[in-house]
Formats: sequence, structure tokens, C-alpha cells
Amino acid sequence: MSLLNLYSDERLLRLLQAGDERAFKIIFDRYWDQVYTACYRGTRAREESREMTQDIFKSLWERRETLHVASTLSDYFGKAARYQTYNYYRNQQTKKRHLDCFFLDYCGEENCTENQVLYQQLEDRLDQLVDKLPCQCKKVFLLSRTENLTHKQISERLNISTSTVEYHIGNALRYLAKELQES
Repeated sequence: MSLLNLYSDERLLRLLQAGDERAFKIIFDRYWDQVYTACYRGTRAREESREMTQDIFKSLWERRETLHVASTLSDYFGKAARYQTYNYYRNQQTKKRHLDCFFLDYCGEENCTENQVLYQQLEDRLDQLVDKLPCQCKKVFLLSRTENLTHKQISERLNISTSTVEYHIGNALRYLAKELQES
């Protein structure tokens, strides 16, 4: 057991601000479950909660030199989880608004109700197919399509090369096109 494990949060925070990776790891280990639970409680979505938790810790590391924690790390992580949950729902609402606008524009056509049902079935099928993608491929595809991140942004967020991002997106698109053609 490292002596760092015995340090207070305040001491670990000072070490983190000085760039100590071991202090970051201890903070990560100490608070990961709490942050994940808070995110999951807010979203009831496991994968999204994991990503949100990773984003919170990634942000902590990236902002370590300028970070100011006004109260405790526990409070800081609680607020960060609430903020991430808020963003999650804001993004969901934005997606819904875009779909609603699409339907309003599209419903000038004949058979609007039938088209809405068909579109919803297609969207459900697409969601099922995306869920079947391998973990990393799915993660890359969703970052590209739901968060509208560029290949470079995805590569930076996941610490992979842009060619790997392109590879995963290409595989996902080929798989989805093949599966949708067959159904």
C-alpha cells in the first residue's frame, strides 16, 4: 500500500495540481464508484454513465494545474456528475427536437403517420444494430454521430489514432449498411 493512500483529499489535490500521476490514480480509485453511481442514478444508462465518469476524470486531469476546488472533492465530483447528467438530457432533448422538426417538415407529404411509424421502426432497428457493434467501434461511432465530434476530437478523447477512428467508423457504416439492406 502506498503512503499516498493515507493522504487527505486536500493533500492529494495539491499533488495532483503539481502533476503527480499517482495522486490522480488514488483520487480516481477513491471516487470512481461515487461518480459513476451519481451519473447512473441520473441517467439509468450504464454505458453513457461510464463515459460521463471517464469524461469527468479526464477533465480533472486536463485542468489539474488551474483547478480550484471550493469545497471537498466529494462535492466537486457530485456537482460534476450533475452537470454531466444535465448535458446528457440536454443532448437527448436536442436530438428529439431535431427529429420533431424533421417530422414537421416531412409531414406535408401523404401518409405522414405511416411514414412516422416506418421512420421510428428504422431508428429502433438502427439502435439495435449499433448496440451489436464491438465496444470500441460503437464508442467511436456514437461519438461521431451523436456528439458530432471530428475524427481528431474522437482520437484525442479516446487516446487512439485518427486512422483507428476512421477504421472503426468505416467498419460500423459497412456493417450497418449490410444489415439494413438485408432487413
